[in-house]
Amino acid sequence: MQVKSFVVCEQIRQENTGKFMLIGVFGTNTIVNNLPADKRWVNPIFLSIFSAIEVDRETDAGMYIIKDEVDNGISLVPEMALEIKKDGASYIQLPISTALSLKGSSNIRLNIYKKDSMEFVTELGHFSVVEPQ
Repeated sequence: MQVKSFVVCEQIRQENTGKFMLIGVFGTNTIVNNLPADKRWVNPIFLSIFSAIEVDRETDAGMYIIKDEVDNGISLVPEMALEIKKDGASYIQLPISTALSLKGSSNIRLNIYKKDSMEFVTELGHFSVVEPQ
């Protein structure tokens, strides 16, 4: 399993054609929380992540969990199940929505684990939410 893309944006929509539309794409993996200081860490932060992975269907077939890991706060969404079957395309697109309750600047990682053993497989990607300078 190999990560081919990881994009953080404000929202993902899927068209009738099956294509995905990414709205408010962040240009870096650092997101500045520009809310006023008294409200900056009060409300959850809602973000979307679009990722694509390349899989070998023979060796990667199985059940996995995608989990947000937050340094300074918590994820408000449950873990996402990912099933890789022995048949199908070698690329899988993963549109993910997340909500984060942060206590301040934080690093966020999305990791993939084997479902039964919770053995780490790979980092899907990472980003940071920080205070304005």
